[in-house]
Amino acid sequence: MSDPILVVIFLRGGCDSLNLISPTADPQYIDARPDPLRVLRKGDGAGIRLGDGLADVDFRMSPHAPDLADLFHAGDLSVIHATGLTDATRSHFDAEARIERASTNATDGGWLARWLHQAQPGGPLPALAVGTALPNALRGSRAAVAPDLADLMIAPGNWLTPGLRARISAGFGDHGPLAATTQDLLRLSSLLETRFWLADQDQARAYAPDTPYPDGPLTGPLMTVAQSIKADLGLRVATVDYGGWDTHAHQISEYPVLVDGLSKTLMAFWRDLGPRQQDVSVVVMSEFGRRLRSNASGGTDHGRAGAMIVLGPQARGGRLLGRWPGLSNDRLEDGADLAVTTDYRAVLAEILSGHMNTPDTAAIFPGATLAPIGLFT
Repeated sequence: MSDPILVVIFLRGGCDSLNLISPTADPQYIDARPDPLRVLRKGDGAGIRLGDGLADVDFRMSPHAPDLADLFHAGDLSVIHATGLTDATRSHFDAEARIERASTNATDGGWLARWLHQAQPGGPLPALAVGTALPNALRGSRAAVAPDLADLMIAPGNWLTPGLRARISAGFGDHGPLAATTQDLLRLSSLLETRFWLADQDQARAYAPDTPYPDGPLTGPLMTVAQSIKADLGLRVATVDYGGWDTHAHQISEYPVLVDGLSKTLMAFWRDLGPRQQDVSVVVMSEFGRRLRSNASGGTDHGRAGAMIVLGPQARGGRLLGRWPGLSNDRLEDGADLAVTTDYRAVLAEILSGHMNTPDTAAIFPGATLAPIGLFT
């Protein structure tokens, strides 16, 4: 078995978890939203039943996420509801920064960067942020940042001559702050060029997945992650952003498209991995959920608790985990929001210990007292 790999998919904007994994029979839920902003129990497009293993509530998956429901019923996927930050904020910027830092000390960097510092994984590509910017979770690490592997090649073909390579190396010195990063990038570029560059066509070889992917913004990033895993580049952690979840208005038309993209593309990625599924865990998370009651613009406003999804054969899947607080007014936070009952760091800590074989998660999440949630038991 290869080294374990963690893929983090961040739903930027605040995903409405109450319209993804929903307590469909709850009278407060029914009263708070019109039918198009709820998951229904009956009729055309009814939600897909997940079971009542959490507080005897009839939770159902959005009808736009049948592939996620299939993974759940196959025992590969678990849902942890009512998760989030223990300190309240409804600011996207603050919530994302706090969640990805996972520390009250702003100088600690990101939680994945702390894991990389502790684990010291080898290999040419131990960490990859698929995109154009380093997410806060990897802040403080030397993770590669690129939309795809071809963008990590420095002047492929005959452009990077030995003389130019030497000048690039010399330009950053042997001991300067960028020296190690420069050498890592040069080594990775050479390896990728050897593996993927088609000299006769003067272009990189296109990735040929083992299963078709749908069209959509999540497809390219997850194909890049799958290619990196199957190419045995030593990948241990990868981050992918999926934006557009700030549904203050027009949620009725926009939200189903987002959920459909998440469901179909994640299933395609999972099938594409084939036997490498045994090495991979995926966690899907967002900075916060949305308010229980819909607004006058056909959407929902910033809330508090959301839901996290964990995909991978190592955990005991097919379960709804956490503690459901209920939606009665006395159970809502500030009388408006689903309350946080599970610190999101408890989910991440169990993935790191149970899947990534991390001996000391206290160093990854300093100052946190985390109750077990039972992902692996």
